[in-house]
Amino acid sequence: MAINVLDSLIINRISAGEVVESPFSIVKELLDNSIDAGATKITVEIQNGGIDQIIVKDNGKGIEHDDMIKAFLPHATSKIKDISDLEAISTLGFRGEALASISNVSKTTLLTKTSDSDCAYSLDVFGGIFGEIMAAEGEVGTKIEVNNLFYNTPARRKFLKKPKQEESQITNIVIRYMMAHPTISFKYVVDSKTIYHSKGNSLQNTITSVYGDDIIQNIMPIQKEIGNLSVNGFVSKVGYSKPNTTYQTLIINSRYVVDEIVSKAVYMAFEEYLMPRQFPFYVLNLTMPMIDIDVNVHPSKMNVKFANPSKIYDLIYTAVRSKIFASLNNEILENKPKSINTAIENSLIKTDLNSLKEIEVELNTNIPEPNSKILTLKQDSYSPMTIFDLNKNLEETKPQTETKSSSENDQTYVNVSNLADFKIVGEIFNEFIILEKENNMLLLDFHAGHERLNYDKFKDIVKNRQIVIQDLLVPYIQTITEPEVEYILSLKTQLTDLGFEIEQFGEKQIIISSIPMQLKDINLKNFVDDLLHDMKNIKPKMNNEIDHYLMQKACKSSVKSGMKLSEMEIKELLKNLDINKPVLLCPHGRPIISVVSKSQIEKWFKRIV
Repeated sequence: MAINVLDSLIINRISAGEVVESPFSIVKELLDNSIDAGATKITVEIQNGGIDQIIVKDNGKGIEHDDMIKAFLPHATSKIKDISDLEAISTLGFRGEALASISNVSKTTLLTKTSDSDCAYSLDVFGGIFGEIMAAEGEVGTKIEVNNLFYNTPARRKFLKKPKQEESQITNIVIRYMMAHPTISFKYVVDSKTIYHSKGNSLQNTITSVYGDDIIQNIMPIQKEIGNLSVNGFVSKVGYSKPNTTYQTLIINSRYVVDEIVSKAVYMAFEEYLMPRQFPFYVLNLTMPMIDIDVNVHPSKMNVKFANPSKIYDLIYTAVRSKIFASLNNEILENKPKSINTAIENSLIKTDLNSLKEIEVELNTNIPEPNSKILTLKQDSYSPMTIFDLNKNLEETKPQTETKSSSENDQTYVNVSNLADFKIVGEIFNEFIILEKENNMLLLDFHAGHERLNYDKFKDIVKNRQIVIQDLLVPYIQTITEPEVEYILSLKTQLTDLGFEIEQFGEKQIIISSIPMQLKDINLKNFVDDLLHDMKNIKPKMNNEIDHYLMQKACKSSVKSGMKLSEMEIKELLKNLDINKPVLLCPHGRPIISVVSKSQIEKWFKRIV
């Protein structure tokens, strides 16, 4: 078979596919160019998901008349001069392929004007074919109009997603650029309708313009510096979470990227306060030397590689972890209630000062010592559960949700004190205890309560090195796969430290011969199954994380399910919850108590309006 040398037109259209995969990739490349040009105002307009039209207009420096054609040539860029520039890339776009690739698979028009030019100039490049440069009217800056994407490569066009799906991807990237460059005013228009319009004055205002006014009540600022690394931005408050990671934005040196190391660090810092399948909100700006990060590992420029990933992990984890506990402590001082219903005395619970001190030592942060401590927990405002201001009587509070239907129940998760003083009404579903005091009803998840007590006690025992090991009369053996055996054995050191003696037993079996006496009721099958269930998703990297994770799983498996409690056992549980003063969330972030006021119940039955 003869070998053909392809002509430049075919080569350019093939190579264009490496940069231009979809309308989303075009918008991203054009935004990079606008920001690198020093723009302070950028408008993005799309039609039909960007398939029919994309317009990106900025007030940047513009392109010189003599450089207009060069801007559309492959590997033409003003951002790199020699090979040494690749070692410290500070601009967003740098390969010089964007306009060349875009214009090869669309009908592209450039309109640009520099500050020292008498007029603007326009240039059409359709399918890689250049038109003539023409004088035109226009303001200083650049406008790129991309029409009829993939009109000359129908095979590519038919693989585009539905317009709404393409639009969603573009919306997502525009939001990220707004967060990454809060001092730039962005306007985003979809099918002639303005979706976002940021002022370009602060990150907080930009977050508000995207997520609404109520978001500010549920996030907290964060800032930390270690050596030449620093991080700042916003993270969600305890109790406010999202059902997926699309509400997470990471910016590194003004570049939006996606990175699992940072995402994992934030998740692990929040883990004990998160319900299953919930994730924290964050917008984080990470600043570091350009030499310590490689931004050229993928054509999309959205993935990076760190020279020292463990340093990045430590910075993010400690910054978020210390902020969580500092904010809880500050909330204790700032939100001290005045006089409220004595039935739920201030809706407070005293936190363990020793545990705060332990965190302070661990994270090397300074946490102030308050005279009294109140820990209030708010559920995500997108949840059916309504947020209440705990500084007011529960009967008098008004819901503060973003959107709420009339069918949703008015109730909240809170921390309360003096549980032993509540009247025990009964038990339902072998899961919940009903308590009453004056004008409030409490539902207590006693399995979650037991788990919290087990976890807190076991954590203290491990901390004080007081583990008592109990040999099993009959060792526990479980048959699993070889990769699962390997995974369990990778946790052997930490499991041994917690009082579990575990070995490989045959090619596809493990044997557990000893357990910690404090967890004598543990269901070992459930424990091992829980560890294996998370094998692909949760792989802790730090020893303290692994200990925390294993203790969670062990304590969960030591709670008897489906048990029915006697009144004496219920009273003992309430007494222990009062004495031990745990956070009223189970170790996995699920609430232990839900409170419903009498007035809310009366509303359900239309007794009051």
